[in-house]
Amino acid sequence: MSDSSVQVVVRMRPLSEAEKKAGTTPVVTVSTATKEVTVIKGAGRFQARQAFKLDNVFGSFTSQEEVFDETLGPVIDDVLNGFESTIFAYGQTGTGKTHTMEGDITSADEKGIIPRAAEAIFTSLDREEIVESRVRVSYLEIYNENLSDLLVPVESKAKLTISEDRTKNGRGVFCFGLSEETVGSAEDVLSKLQMAQQRRHVGETRMNKQSSRSHCLF
Repeated sequence: MSDSSVQVVVRMRPLSEAEKKAGTTPVVTVSTATKEVTVIKGAGRFQARQAFKLDNVFGSFTSQEEVFDETLGPVIDDVLNGFESTIFAYGQTGTGKTHTMEGDITSADEKGIIPRAAEAIFTSLDREEIVESRVRVSYLEIYNENLSDLLVPVESKAKLTISEDRTKNGRGVFCFGLSEETVGSAEDVLSKLQMAQQRRHVGETRMNKQSSRSHCLF
């Protein structure tokens, strides 16, 4: 698994207050030692367990810092050396995707992967051997198959389309019309994130009172 350029990691969230009140029994366990997730089905003598081995697993008490240090942290230098790297969170509503990726960006302990990555990038760019650098950010929202630029005012009616540049040294697949804004510090990135969070589509679900109802690419 570790030889692959694609790494798969599972993070188990803790039980919610509603689940605790209902006496919900967890049906998934994780082992950080063996990097396995075990799913329990049935009960009593009809109970069955199925284990899945992954590149890494995190229990419900894993901190935001630990998740970053074990996932994106080690590849920051690779990104600055020209290698493309993407990390994304996948799961049903209420499983903690937004918490893991963004978290509470005003909290040193609870900020997620994106703000921590911004800090790590700008810390690396402060090294003496870096003569010149420029960092630009974009934030795309996909909601009900509609594309929105979260870094421009809501009233903006700019039409976004997915395109592909197949020319030599071209951009490949990209979003035509998506803005790119230059940032000069991790604080600039956090400011953009805060602005974008106010523009995201959210709604109440049975699992989450403030659930992000869209997919986003930062």
